[in-house]
Amino acid sequence: MTMQIRAIAIYSLDGERRDVRFALGRLNIVAGGSKTGKSALLDIVDYCWGRSECTVAQGEIRRSVSWFAVLFDRDGEGILVARRNPGPAAATSDDIHFERNAEDLPERDDGFTKNITADGLRLQLSILLGIPENLQVPEPGATRQPLAATSGQAIFFCLQAQDEIANRRLLFHRQGDQYIPQHIKDVLPYFVGAVDEDHYLNQRRLADARTRLRRLERDLADAEAAAGESSGAADRLLGEARRAGLIEFGETPADPTAVRQLLEVASAPRSATLAEFEESGTDLAELEENRRRLRVEMDGIREEIDEVKRFSKEAAGFETEAKEHEARLVSIGLVGATDADHGSCPLCASRLTVAVPSVEEIRRSLTVVERQLASVRRDSPRLQTRLADLETRRSTKEREIREAQARIAGRIAENERLRVQQDRLAEGARVAGRIAYFLENARTVSVGSQLREDVTRCRAQVSELQRLVDPEVTEERLAGSLSLIASYLAEYARHLDLEHSDHPLRFDRRNLTVVAESPEGPLPLGQMGSGENWVGYHVALHLALHRLLRLRRRPVPAFLILDQPSQAHYPPERDVGQVGGQDDEDQIAVARLFRLLWDYARELAPTMQVIVMDHFEVLDDWFRDATVERWRDGIKLVPLTWVR
Repeated sequence: MTMQIRAIAIYSLDGERRDVRFALGRLNIVAGGSKTGKSALLDIVDYCWGRSECTVAQGEIRRSVSWFAVLFDRDGEGILVARRNPGPAAATSDDIHFERNAEDLPERDDGFTKNITADGLRLQLSILLGIPENLQVPEPGATRQPLAATSGQAIFFCLQAQDEIANRRLLFHRQGDQYIPQHIKDVLPYFVGAVDEDHYLNQRRLADARTRLRRLERDLADAEAAAGESSGAADRLLGEARRAGLIEFGETPADPTAVRQLLEVASAPRSATLAEFEESGTDLAELEENRRRLRVEMDGIREEIDEVKRFSKEAAGFETEAKEHEARLVSIGLVGATDADHGSCPLCASRLTVAVPSVEEIRRSLTVVERQLASVRRDSPRLQTRLADLETRRSTKEREIREAQARIAGRIAENERLRVQQDRLAEGARVAGRIAYFLENARTVSVGSQLREDVTRCRAQVSELQRLVDPEVTEERLAGSLSLIASYLAEYARHLDLEHSDHPLRFDRRNLTVVAESPEGPLPLGQMGSGENWVGYHVALHLALHRLLRLRRRPVPAFLILDQPSQAHYPPERDVGQVGGQDDEDQIAVARLFRLLWDYARELAPTMQVIVMDHFEVLDDWFRDATVERWRDGIKLVPLTWVR
């Protein structure tokens, strides 16, 4: 699943539209002179992605534009996001228009209406990216709160503003904002795939299992404390039962099983008149009705768990079948792109009785299967979350049933104590209640009892879940991801002929910087000289990161926007225009960077889109082919007719 940009648009105060179109899965260059509005394109994307502040520079754009809009593409589906321009006097606007299945940008802004909040927009974008419910829990002892990875953090890896791409201390978008660096560090393991999709579900299960284990261990400890007195208590209760007339007098049996059987006889309910048991009977009826209701609810929860598991199993089966169907359809790559003759065999050219399907039909079938698979994968994490919630509800309901049982036993004992001085029948009921309570607790502490088994089973479950969410395992996976990023980083740094690229390079996740392991010691980006190195390592690191993200199909937008990467050689105010790219060292270095971006996008096509805004232009066919807009000779983002 990939999300790229089809177009960026602005609307005038009169509702007219000016748009910039981009090609998917390739390099797109917007070339032009200084102060033509190139940098505003990145700010518009950032603002329409849900940023709380509009960072479009004050000037013609803020004075002449009514709405900003971005048309995203998510695997062929148009996603339109438009936000009202807050104008020169405000920092943001709450008017956001969100639309799925959009065919194109509307001609005018008349149809834009506020239909979503900023939080709702970020949630919808997270869903479209395929980000399931998650929670990144900080290391033990940390004071910060757990953080959920969302589309709001994913965009940090996709934008490099003009003042960021050449910064030697800040590597990522908005890294200089408060709390953002820590957010990047916390969500990076998830976005690079070091934390799998089941991690959040296992965390929830572990928390529930630990709570359940503490409760079971407490109940077992209380029961075991009373177990030492169990034998003597049974004999005393047996004597009381005889004195109360619940059982006949006789010798006390030596066999504990026989004693228990006599106590069960003594605790059996006996009939009584309504007048004698009106109060206690009514109360017990309510408690028993409550217990019955809880058991019915428990049955309903269990049935729903079975249904969710069945549905999840069926979805997995469907996904397996769909994958097999997808594998068969992929054979389209063996057939030529033309559909000249459907009646001939594409391999031996013999005539066929039944014409073969066209390549286009096979491609359409493949697209349908891929979308069905994407739908199943998108829904799977929701099923897991639903299953975790149901398991939590089941544990809660089991506890409520036990508490209801305890309240019934306690109510029996309490009611019998209140009527201890009434008559023999009341005394017998009191004793019967005590015996029933004793038997209930004695049942839990008997050798091989269910409570002991529950404690053992729960401890094993906690151990298994701790293994699944072990931070050391996550760190090992993260180390592997960082190792891949480092290898890609070194490849691109050598291609750009950057200083220190002959030394081992790595991405320092703790400090969010690039480090070269020189013979004199670690050399972070901030200590590397020249703006060419700072820009080059920014570009190389982001290319390396997105290469891994695309390889693992991670839920991060599949576009990278770079603003003025040539500024280390040609400051924005020095507009060199079109050059040959080989006249001097500066031209060679910048042309080499653009050529890397061109080759990179072609290598990852169609899964990666690169957008560059710059005033530098190379007189080569590949550069012209990548140029989607050229703003010179009075052509700007904001048409001159809009300026008032």
